[in-house]
Amino acid sequence: MNGRIRKMGVVALVFALAMCLGATAAQSRLVPKVDNFVLFPDQSGSMYMTHQGMKEKKMVLAKQLLLEMNQLIPELGYQGSAYMFAPFQEVSAPVVYERGQLGAALQTIPENQKIYGRLTPMGPGIDQLGPVLAGLSGKTAIIVLSDGRHNMGADPVLMAQSLYNQYPEICFHVVSFAEDAYGKSVNEAVNQVGGDCVYAEGPVLLQDGVALEQFVRDVFYDEVEEQEEVLILRGIHFDFDKYNIKPEWIPVLDEAVDFLMTKPNVRVVVEGHTDSIGTVAYNQKLSERRARAVYDYLLSRGIEPSRMSTVGYSELRPKASNDTDEGRAINRRVEFQVER
Repeated sequence: MNGRIRKMGVVALVFALAMCLGATAAQSRLVPKVDNFVLFPDQSGSMYMTHQGMKEKKMVLAKQLLLEMNQLIPELGYQGSAYMFAPFQEVSAPVVYERGQLGAALQTIPENQKIYGRLTPMGPGIDQLGPVLAGLSGKTAIIVLSDGRHNMGADPVLMAQSLYNQYPEICFHVVSFAEDAYGKSVNEAVNQVGGDCVYAEGPVLLQDGVALEQFVRDVFYDEVEEQEEVLILRGIHFDFDKYNIKPEWIPVLDEAVDFLMTKPNVRVVVEGHTDSIGTVAYNQKLSERRARAVYDYLLSRGIEPSRMSTVGYSELRPKASNDTDEGRAINRRVEFQVER
C-alpha cells in the first residue's frame, strides 16, 4: 500500500512539472521620450555672479550640474547637442549622443568671464537657436539653465513662443538659478511655453541626487516593464529504455504546440535525458531519440523545423537522484528550453 502511494506521489510530481507552461518574466526597457536634446546654459554676465545661497558662481554650478546630468542620460540614440546663449555660442553640434563625447565638450564651458558691461540678451539668444532646430526632426528637449535675468533685446518669453510656433515638437525644460522673483517668473514663463515641460531649481538638483535622477528620467526617457512570456516545459517522461511518447503526455505537448503557435518568434531546444542505467554512449543515443520523438510530434502539429533544434545529454544532467526508482523516473525526460 505504501509503495502504491509513493508511486502515485511520483506521478503527481511529474505531472506538476509538466504543466509549468507559459511562465512570465519581468524585464525593463528604457524608451526615449525625445528624438533630440539641446543643453542650453545662459552665459550672460549675471550667471558669472555668485549665487548667494550656494556661495559659488552660477555658471560654475550650471556647468557642474550639466556634467552630472550627462552621467545619467542613457545612450538611446538621441541627437544630442549643447549651446550657450546671451551671447549665442556652440559647445557641441548635434550628433548621435555619446556620454564621453558630450562630457568633453561641456568641460570647455568657461567658468570665468567678465560681469560688468556684459549685457543679457536672453531673448535674442533663445531666438538664435532656430537654425539648429531647423536641422532636427522629431521631438526635441531644450534644457535651459538660467537665472532668468535679461536687459537687452526682445522678451525671452515671446522669443520662446515664436520658436514653439515654428517647431511645435520642442519643449522648454528649465533649470532655474534665479535668486529673485523677477528671474523666477521669467524662467517659469519660458517653461510654460508649449505645455507639459519640466521645471526644476538648480540648487535642489545639485544637492539631491534622487531629484536629479528624476529630472533626467522625466525629460529623457521612460522605463517600461514588460512581461515576456516564455516557455518552461518540463516532465515529458519515458519508460525505461523507451523513447515512444506515452498517451498521457500528448495533452502536455499539445499545450506546447498551442503556445508556440501564438508566439511565432519563439525558438526552442528540445533536450533529451536518461537515467544512469546503461553506458553513457548508449544513453546518449537514447536521449537523442527521445528528443527527436518530441521534435517529430511538434513538427507533425505544424511547428516549423526552423524554430526547433534537438540535443541529447545522456545521463549527464539528472534532475533527481539515480539511486531510487522515483529519481530515475524523473530523469527519463525531455525538456524544452527557449533560445535567447
